[in-house]
Amino acid sequence: MMKKSVYQAIITMLILVIAVSVIGIFNTEISLKYETGNPKDCISLLTGRDLCLWIKNLKIIIIVCLIAASGLISFRYKIIRD
Repeated sequence: MMKKSVYQAIITMLILVIAVSVIGIFNTEISLKYETGNPKDCISLLTGRDLCLWIKNLKIIIIVCLIAASGLISFRYKIIRD
C-alpha cells in the first residue's frame, strides 16, 4: 500500500516520461532527416549514433510507461491507502 501523494507523483512522472519520449522521437526524426546522407541510413554523420535504434528504444520506453500507468490507474483502489 502507498500513500495517495506517492501514487500521484508516480503517475505524474510516468506521464512526463511519456511526453519527453514523444518529443525525443520527433527530435530524432528531424535528426534522421538532416544528419544522414541517405534517407534510408540510420547512422548520424554528426554524432555517429544509430538514430533508428534510439527511436526504437524511445518507443519501448513509451510502451512500458503506458502499461505501468494503466496498471496503476486500473488498480488504484487496491494500491492507495488513506
